[in-house]
Amino acid sequence: MEAVWIIAIVAGAALLLLVLLSLMRGKERVIDAGGQPDADAGPAKADASNTDSAPAGDDATAEADGPGEILEARGKDDAECGLADWIMLDVNTALDGDYNSDRAVINRVADAALKASADLKATGSATVDLPYILADASGPKHYRRTFTRAEAEPGMVAEGVLLVDELLQWRGRDERTVALAGWLESESDEEGTGSLDPPSTVRMADATEAAIADLTRTGRAVVDLRGLTRDRGGPRDFRREIDRAKLDEIVGED
Repeated sequence: MEAVWIIAIVAGAALLLLVLLSLMRGKERVIDAGGQPDADAGPAKADASNTDSAPAGDDATAEADGPGEILEARGKDDAECGLADWIMLDVNTALDGDYNSDRAVINRVADAALKASADLKATGSATVDLPYILADASGPKHYRRTFTRAEAEPGMVAEGVLLVDELLQWRGRDERTVALAGWLESESDEEGTGSLDPPSTVRMADATEAAIADLTRTGRAVVDLRGLTRDRGGPRDFRREIDRAKLDEIVGED
């Protein structure tokens, strides 16, 4: 008889324990079918996909409007961004459409632009080959183009809004060349008529390189550029004579 009472007491205790556990569970946070916590719940633990924990630049890349913005988010310079956007324009023209909102297309163009940039600087030409870049009702589409630095640079300048010294930095020129370029561009805009247009920017970059070569060889150089065009006003001629002392002064002021 005593054993029966002991069993009854143990069973009652177990039942009481189950009731207490059930009440405790009722106080835990509940997530509904939509995945939202209930109003009484505290802050939910951050999900692994939270953008705060994503690598830097991922959000910017996802929201970028073109390959140039993708490269900008990756920390690339304006020249490479300009090259990417220029190639994107050519892709749209070649494939007869506007694919700036196609994430796969603009990512492939951005990657291709970086390789093209390196090839242009190393050899003066590059080939962008993007097979199966997209597909539509007519089937798969491919893009392939070979271009020289002379063909690409005006487009890079236009899309990247590059100054002369920035173009020469992309070319990999030294500090003295870049400093002279900045001085020449400033001197050529005494009347404040705005930035040089892309062809004039490229012409001044080439003239700067030629001037540095002459200064190294003979100690003197003449930069004579006819018909430079800017944002405002008509074409203007520009001429400056430079010697090594003047170059040293320009570099020292930079």
